[in-house]
Amino acid sequence: MKIAFDVMGGDHAPAVTVAGAVQAAREFGIEIILVGPEDITRRELAKHKVDGLTLTVVHASQVIEMTDHPATAARGKRDSTMAVGAAMVKRGEADAFVTCGNTGGALATGLFVLGRIKGIKRPALTTLFPSGAGFCLLLDIGANTEVKPEYLHQFAVMGSLYAQQVFHIERPRVAIVSNGEEEGKGSELVKETVPLLKADSGLNFVGNVEGKDIVAGVADVVVTDGFTGNVIIKFGEGIVKLLLTSVRRELQANLLRNVALGVLPTAALAAYTAQSVPEFLLRLVLGLAAALALPAALLVPGLRKVARQLDYTEYGAAPLLGLDGLLLVGHGRSNAKAVRGALRTAKQAVENNTLETIRAGVQARIVGEE
Repeated sequence: MKIAFDVMGGDHAPAVTVAGAVQAAREFGIEIILVGPEDITRRELAKHKVDGLTLTVVHASQVIEMTDHPATAARGKRDSTMAVGAAMVKRGEADAFVTCGNTGGALATGLFVLGRIKGIKRPALTTLFPSGAGFCLLLDIGANTEVKPEYLHQFAVMGSLYAQQVFHIERPRVAIVSNGEEEGKGSELVKETVPLLKADSGLNFVGNVEGKDIVAGVADVVVTDGFTGNVIIKFGEGIVKLLLTSVRRELQANLLRNVALGVLPTAALAAYTAQSVPEFLLRLVLGLAAALALPAALLVPGLRKVARQLDYTEYGAAPLLGLDGLLLVGHGRSNAKAVRGALRTAKQAVENNTLETIRAGVQARIVGEE
């Protein structure tokens, strides 16, 4: 397996991207092709122990910056890291391409180099979103800010196929984002899309979902337009950051308070009465005092598990479903851990024949109906 990776994509490139790629190559045993300016890439690579790892460098002289206009850059920067990586997938020299760079640039480059799967009107950017059931697939999250009902129907088909193939959900529950659970609620777009989803016998459509239902886990695949989807994930990231910061602050404050009120005074008392109090009783008092801080310690493993579930770095990259080739987009703020996760997602997509499954499913479910 060969995965091409954009060394220059993301806010912390190239140091963090190279570090994450080295971690992924070591842990997953896959060949990673580092696409970027050769001198910069090799200089960063020299900072790591790479003995026994399969890491190759392919030169690309240009970068699609976050400030670039996506379509203009995709056409004008023919030797960008995105163009070179996508072209390697097109030629069969790589099984997938991953970037943490400009999402619009990745979409425009993907369309320009790879094209769409026959029958697909618009590719959709999808991601895992934490929920009460573990996670759900949310799409689109930014590739298409304005959509038509048929686009949302296609998103639902691709999302359902992806959930079946990669996450082995036999019959994924599909829902559409609305401002009310009841049928008939929502924008004109939602109202016009619902009949299409209901009429598709291949979809397990469960109806409308509000924002609270997404995190409750009532659906496995949730479809919406890219504007709404992007707002949902960015708002979710902000809430998670607020919650984790607040919990951490309160735990630290409680721990310090418990120590100040319990352990230190008891230790002082023990020092004062050490000559007259039986040793076993002294140990008991000290033990009870220390126990005042114990509940916080007991909470830590559970809190860490929750933090992992809510941490975007755990969820890897978002595949652009509908392109005729595997192209995945990681978070722009990715650290090395998130880069490793993005490459893991690409590995899973290749192993599960995701592209072939979506091609076949679209051929049967969409092209065959036209």
